[in-house]
Amino acid sequence: MYIWNLTALIHALREDSLNEKQRKTYRNVFWILAALTILTLPVVVDPSSMNTYDMIDLACFIVINAIGIFMAYGIYKKGNHEDFFLPYFSLNIPIFVRTTILSVLLMIIGYTFILMFAPQHSMEETNAIDLAISIIVEMVFNAMLVQSFCKVYQ
Repeated sequence: MYIWNLTALIHALREDSLNEKQRKTYRNVFWILAALTILTLPVVVDPSSMNTYDMIDLACFIVINAIGIFMAYGIYKKGNHEDFFLPYFSLNIPIFVRTTILSVLLMIIGYTFILMFAPQHSMEETNAIDLAISIIVEMVFNAMLVQSFCKVYQ
């Protein structure tokens, strides 16, 4: 299973060299990550605690991911290939790992900036930083997904 090496995974998908056990592992890991992602959304955890920024974040999450999936599916469709879900599930895993690291780094930078240079900022301003980081990470995630689909289906 390719957890970090996206290039090797793209090559394996292009060559159709993943065996059935690997395919099953990718499907299972994808659904676990999807469940963890969905279960952390504020609308699932505690809908009453959602503020305006959370609503904007949820809307952006849905729209950005829908556009990314639509674009990836369009690339897949041009190639007349058999299975959309295997590349989608498997490519999501290393991309998810990379964007999670990016998200953590951006959070550290953002909150360090607040603590060092603007400690008087309110919670609302930190929510705006969270929103910006979330949007950036979702856009990077989907750009990487579309780019990977382009490489698989060249």
